[in-house]
Amino acid sequence: MFTALAIEKGKPCQPGMSLKQEQQMNLETDIATHTGMEGESRSSHKHLLLQVWCGMLTVAMVVMAAVLISIKPRSTEEEVSTMKPVNVIPTDPTFNSIVAPSKSIGSPRSYIQLTRILGNPDWQKLPPGCQSCSLVLRNNSIHCTRSSHYFLYAQVTFNKHHVKSQTKSVILKINPRIGRTPKVLVEGTFPDTTEGSVWVANIVSLTEGDSVSLVINGEFKKHCWSTFWGAYELH
Repeated sequence: MFTALAIEKGKPCQPGMSLKQEQQMNLETDIATHTGMEGESRSSHKHLLLQVWCGMLTVAMVVMAAVLISIKPRSTEEEVSTMKPVNVIPTDPTFNSIVAPSKSIGSPRSYIQLTRILGNPDWQKLPPGCQSCSLVLRNNSIHCTRSSHYFLYAQVTFNKHHVKSQTKSVILKINPRIGRTPKVLVEGTFPDTTEGSVWVANIVSLTEGDSVSLVINGEFKKHCWSTFWGAYELH
């Protein structure tokens, strides 16, 4: 009687091991090898999907950034909600150098800045001034002589109150005239306990003949570096 032995290529039989045991061992080895290759394949697919997802996310972020950069500021008049009081360090007098446009950049833009000096109830124009301005001071108001878009702003520094009083507010408004009704351009309301500097601003469209005035409710400091307001022509 002859005993048949099956010898797999590259895998010698171990002594004392039956044919069935040898086949079972080879089968388990093949399964383990196949499982390892399948795991590596799945890992490779996951890595590829992750790379694709990261690439799509990067493209989306770039597109979003481009859209945000291309959006222009809204030039229409908008209603401004009540602003919270903000305590800031009093602005340096050199603020005028920021407002004044550079002479080397295109055509000069019109601008004006006003302040109230202690002992004088009227608003005073702060130097330097622009030549051929479309914004002039008249009757404590800024008068517009050219239709355009303007950036209006006001900083007011409120005094400290030891007794409770009415709510404080800062309002920039268009004065009434023939064919033009009064309109609030920007308004900031603050608690009666507000102390320090607050700021309001807005971009508006003014037509020739319009005039803008500032209304302040509450005691405030009258210094050129603490309380001032003005306008700057945008285009």
